[in-house]
Amino acid sequence: MAESTGQQDLRTYLRILWRWKFLFLAFLVLIPVGTYFYERGKPKTYESSTLIAIQGTSVDGTPITPENVAAVAQLVTTTPVAKKAAAFMQHPPANPDSLLNEVSASSDATTDYVTITVEDRSPSRAAAIANAFAKALGTAQNAQSLQSVNQQIAALKRQLRSISPKDQVSRSDVVSELTQLRSQKSTAGSGAQVVQPALVPTSPSGPKTRRAVELALVIALLLAVGAVVIAENSDRRLRTPEDLEALTKLPLLGSVPSSAFKPANDQVAIDVEAFQMLRASLTYFNVDQPLTSVAIISPLPADGKTTVAVGLAVAAARAGRTAILIDADLRNPQACTRLSIEPTPGLGAVLAGKAELDDVLLEYPFEMPGGGRLLVLPSHLGAPPPNPSALLSSQAMRDLLRRLEQRADLVVVDTPAALSVSDALPLVQAASGVAIIVRMNRSSRAAVRRLQKVIDSTHGRVIGIVATGFAAPAGAYNYGYDAQGEKGPRRRRFLRRRKRERITARTVTELQSDESSDQNGGVTTEFEPVTGPPGDSRREDA
Repeated sequence: MAESTGQQDLRTYLRILWRWKFLFLAFLVLIPVGTYFYERGKPKTYESSTLIAIQGTSVDGTPITPENVAAVAQLVTTTPVAKKAAAFMQHPPANPDSLLNEVSASSDATTDYVTITVEDRSPSRAAAIANAFAKALGTAQNAQSLQSVNQQIAALKRQLRSISPKDQVSRSDVVSELTQLRSQKSTAGSGAQVVQPALVPTSPSGPKTRRAVELALVIALLLAVGAVVIAENSDRRLRTPEDLEALTKLPLLGSVPSSAFKPANDQVAIDVEAFQMLRASLTYFNVDQPLTSVAIISPLPADGKTTVAVGLAVAAARAGRTAILIDADLRNPQACTRLSIEPTPGLGAVLAGKAELDDVLLEYPFEMPGGGRLLVLPSHLGAPPPNPSALLSSQAMRDLLRRLEQRADLVVVDTPAALSVSDALPLVQAASGVAIIVRMNRSSRAAVRRLQKVIDSTHGRVIGIVATGFAAPAGAYNYGYDAQGEKGPRRRRFLRRRKRERITARTVTELQSDESSDQNGGVTTEFEPVTGPPGDSRREDA
């Protein structure tokens, strides 16, 4: 059953997050840590509050209602109130407006309460400022109320003087209003009453380090996710074989892990299995058209094409086939080095007419039952030829390839980097198939697109792509293998058996040495200890 899309998407996101883990952690760690030290460097501040009840009349002489309690709260943070508050303080500041930066006021329309809050570096000063503003608010409100009442009384007195003494009704109405205003004037001071005076705080209210760090952590998480998204979209390198398949629209022949970039005789079983899978893919992906020769090509150097060429040729020989490996990189040959073969005159000498094919064709030894043959045609000996492109594009090269195809089941051609030099283009045309090698986390999308266009222009037959340098998913090539690439339980049983055999062999050797010493008059005869069953070897042929 196919894997669910949601699960695949989750794995993709986790893989992207792991790829940019250092960038993600940089945001997630540096921002909160920087915020922590920044907050710790701030001076301590203290907060003190006073609670005021608004009663009686407002500043314009009208009764206090929940709607204008907010207006009274806004009056706290005005310059006239700040100046009055500074006058009430024991040590007033030089600039009363500076107090406004430390004062805030809020209102509660339900209870008609106004809360004045002050934050200062000194706890006693914070309480003093809060009480001063509470007193200044009451004074300011009383002053405005008295001013409004006095203005209304003065207006009524002028009106009373203008009324004729004979008009007793009108004069009686004005006198009644004057009486009410004088009564209101006597009670105007009850507009703002302090319910709870400000007290000196005993503990600082700031800086709020924990709150700032928690907020910074949330912001850092959002910024880290955004940075990972931007970095992923800006990165043009190919990361997974799935990305490679989607880009090229070609079948994925196999994935070769990074551990395979070692000499052929140092490869572990999981690397050998990867090349066996590649050989099987070449066989079953091309059942309709015979594949007698395959050119291994890559966009740039160090993509792993020599590793794949050598591994594929060895895998074909292990499967009982006759394989020929041609090192066609006349500028920087590497195939013989990976097979631990001494370089000899090879392809360059044959194409130049200085050597015969049978004289330079080497056979790589195999020590395994049922194995096939691996013949190696080295590149050259000494300095590279002056005209490698001309040699590889000659008719002699095409004829040589046809001759080798008749001798072997599969001819593997290791080519130079296609986008670096033009030597590989004639080999793309001459071979019966082309395999593109792309190294994950290194090769760019632009380079792969350019290589496809180059191959299309030469009318080469591309049979598929191979991803190198990528860790294979669990179970892809390591079925039955442990972390060292060997058979898990079977390998442990084998090691235990070898240990017992070595102990037994050492004991037998010591006994035989003692008997020989006794028989020869004290002269010890050495015996070669048994080290294990015959035919056992730890060597892995590449």
